[in-house]
Amino acid sequence: MKKPITRIAVTLFVAIFVLSAMNCFAATGVLFNAVGSTGAFNAFALAADNSTSECGTNIWTKKNGGSGIDNRSTSIPENTANIWIVWNNAQNTACAYLAVDSVIGQQLFMAVPRGSLSIASSFIGSAGDDLVATLTDVPLPQAVYNLVNNKVFNCAPTDVRPEDAVFEANRVLAPLDTVHYTGLGYGPGPIGTAILTSQGSGKSVTPVAYAISGTDPITGGKVAAWRAVNVGAQVVMVFVNTSDTGNGGLGSSAVQNISRWELADALNGTLTRTRDIIPQQGLPSIGLHTFLREPTSGTYTTMEFSVPRNVEINSTQELNVNPATENPLNISYASGGTRQRVIGTGEMVSTVGATTDSLGYAFWSTTNFSKVTSTTKYITVDGVDPLFPIYLGGAFPTCTAPCPGLIPFTNVLNGGYPIWNVLRVVTTSPPPAGVQTLINQAQSQVANIPDFVAFTSLQVFRAHFNQSGFAAGDGFATGTKESGGDVGGAVFTIQADLDNFTDTGKELVNLKQ
Repeated sequence: MKKPITRIAVTLFVAIFVLSAMNCFAATGVLFNAVGSTGAFNAFALAADNSTSECGTNIWTKKNGGSGIDNRSTSIPENTANIWIVWNNAQNTACAYLAVDSVIGQQLFMAVPRGSLSIASSFIGSAGDDLVATLTDVPLPQAVYNLVNNKVFNCAPTDVRPEDAVFEANRVLAPLDTVHYTGLGYGPGPIGTAILTSQGSGKSVTPVAYAISGTDPITGGKVAAWRAVNVGAQVVMVFVNTSDTGNGGLGSSAVQNISRWELADALNGTLTRTRDIIPQQGLPSIGLHTFLREPTSGTYTTMEFSVPRNVEINSTQELNVNPATENPLNISYASGGTRQRVIGTGEMVSTVGATTDSLGYAFWSTTNFSKVTSTTKYITVDGVDPLFPIYLGGAFPTCTAPCPGLIPFTNVLNGGYPIWNVLRVVTTSPPPAGVQTLINQAQSQVANIPDFVAFTSLQVFRAHFNQSGFAAGDGFATGTKESGGDVGGAVFTIQADLDNFTDTGKELVNLKQ
């Protein structure tokens, strides 16, 4: 006689069946294959290497460990950059991020055919470089290498909207205009001249023409539909080297703030002494060493249109820069000051950290500045602190996750700090499930790892404006669509936009700061 199946046995059978089904249908492969912003490199690494992440909990990072291949022409140089790869224990699921910069990332993503990731086989089994300060690398397995190598990118994290990015790409390639600087002279396109670092690292970026609508300028292929997913507000930090604590040195306690006018003139080469930005008389003449990012960078573009090239100041970081004679940019002044080019967030941070009486800028991240906390400090802009309600000396806060409540971003939430923009992820429309899931994870983790302000927490926005053939749209009111550029747009509360739309049927658009 057969024994009846007990309720416990049935329950166990169902549980095993469900778990088996979940394993059978769990997503595998390369779920998130990103190319873009160096400023967001760490934030997405922390989101990916997480016990609740879809990617896994094993990470390998490598300085100049991967390359972005523009498959439109063999004449287009590879974009070699820092990389992270995160994978699961089964080694059948992975996420990857190649940190080029915002414009180059979108070039590779928007290209027809789309760009792909290339990793040298010599890195198989190699130790990582621990590029994300709070995470520990393990060697790169053969199976994971096989999984991610030569895969097409499926998203491009960016500090600026696609409309602003392609505008800046075209500006970089256009003939040099020394009056209005509508062209920076790194063309002619479609494949431009490599923009070089001054630091001897061999780093460079080559601007290449691309399109975000219509047809590709190189292959003629139709540009695919895309979507820019808002992630959160990032702040650009102005920071200085603190080694020189003497009278007139940037490490002096007198150095706490810089006005937007002084900052613009330091970046454009007008002010070349440290005492030019210190509110004291009778200081010694000490050369100021100012470092600029490459103009294909989202960090550069955010700084450019928020401060030197805003409507009020109407200057540029490229003032008196001729690529025919200043590439790499490395100008010395009679004062002893210099103005030099660096490539990437990492090189900006490490160079300022190692150069006495230097000034630079980079997007905030809990790990971006972690290796230079003893040799740098940040300063306020127009007296407004980017991280805290008031300035407390400029020491970079450190985070061993979780660190909830570490940074309140008070003056980003209220719109008072002048240099910020929204981090986006440009991807296909609709976004792939793996990309959207990691975006959600990144937005959730900021409660414990405060790298940016989650977009859902923002009560202010930058007004959008007509850009690159796209009409302006802020996208908050029902029936409206986010569209157009917004880098350097005037700051309003979201409620103001909604009320204006209710009152007039129009959004607050085409307004710049």
